[in-house]
Amino acid sequence: MDNVFSWALYIMLFVFFVGLSAGGLIISSVPKFFHSKRYDSLAQLGVLLSFACIVVAGLMIIPDLGRPSQITGFITSPDFRSPMVWDFGIVVVYGLFSAGYLWLLTRRDLAQMGSPLAFGVTDTEDGRKADRKKAFWAAAVAIPLAIMLHSVTGWIFGLQVGRGDWFSPLVAPMFIMKALVSGLGLLLVTAVLVDKFTRYELPQKLVPDLGKILGVFIAVHIVYLVAAERLPHAWASNFEFWAITSSFLVGDSTYFWIWTVVGGAIPLALLIVPSIRQQVWAVVTASVLAIVGILFEGIYLVFTGYTDLNITAAPGVTTGRGYTGLGADVWTTIGVYTPTAVELLISVGIIALGALIVTVGLRFIPMQPGNGVEFHERETPVTDTAVADGGSERLDDERGEP
Repeated sequence: MDNVFSWALYIMLFVFFVGLSAGGLIISSVPKFFHSKRYDSLAQLGVLLSFACIVVAGLMIIPDLGRPSQITGFITSPDFRSPMVWDFGIVVVYGLFSAGYLWLLTRRDLAQMGSPLAFGVTDTEDGRKADRKKAFWAAAVAIPLAIMLHSVTGWIFGLQVGRGDWFSPLVAPMFIMKALVSGLGLLLVTAVLVDKFTRYELPQKLVPDLGKILGVFIAVHIVYLVAAERLPHAWASNFEFWAITSSFLVGDSTYFWIWTVVGGAIPLALLIVPSIRQQVWAVVTASVLAIVGILFEGIYLVFTGYTDLNITAAPGVTTGRGYTGLGADVWTTIGVYTPTAVELLISVGIIALGALIVTVGLRFIPMQPGNGVEFHERETPVTDTAVADGGSERLDDERGEP
């Protein structure tokens, strides 16, 4: 970070992981809200990923502040006119809610396996019925809470009047679509990997169905919202048809279209053809590319706001490198930013903590309804009937892997 880029890698990753968390919770909660059992096998995993991602996002703020003790200012002397205060509050509430929501979805299975994490809850049929009703109401809270989380994060950028590239009413809707794309992509990739390397069972027929939904999300985000956001900027800067078209398609953002193709066009091409979408590798590849595209879109967003200074700096203030373009003032500079080794190491460490949360959760928390038996202690193979009744183990030849 420097005098130009006061928001850098930590904020880029904060926005990215907030989106992953919000999208994962929305995808996991919508089926619960509409009483759809088709995607029950993904609910707990989605909430676990959401919790891990919001922990990572929240921790990214601490090194950005410089001194961890400064975070107490949000509590002791909050300025409610600032969207950052609201974002801090919603991140804390969202993290606590995600942890409680995950416990609600898994506590009966935890009780079945005798885990102390059940906290005295017993496994009864009446209790499971009651929890299904509570899960509905929890989902009714989770969906608007997740939307609020990423909308407030978007408004941190969208309310910056002095940053023309950020100041837009479309920032919050675009953040929600980015959350849906990246959240569903992460859930798909994780579910496929967990299905392959653990005893978690992902119904293979869900993969192309979720791939179709991901394709719709990508199309809405890339084809419509991005175009709707860029066209007014191009129109305001130019008044001839070809000048507007050139600014809209290329302008000064060639790198923008590079990640748009990698994170948008290629995944959409893989998901739009039904025969290709039936292949797990195609859906996973599209998901990974979509996640990478969303990450670089967030990086691009920060760069567009900080590349050019709004005011000239005083002599002797380091702001970047000199700019010698036509009409440039003697003090005009352009911001330059490259993450330092310290920033990279701290970021990797925080992300590793999120990965550890997911790993520990997969080890000690049942990820599918009815899987409240410690499968590693089973001594006899599970029959077809046991699997149909919610058993947690499958024979190798029953996995249905391509």
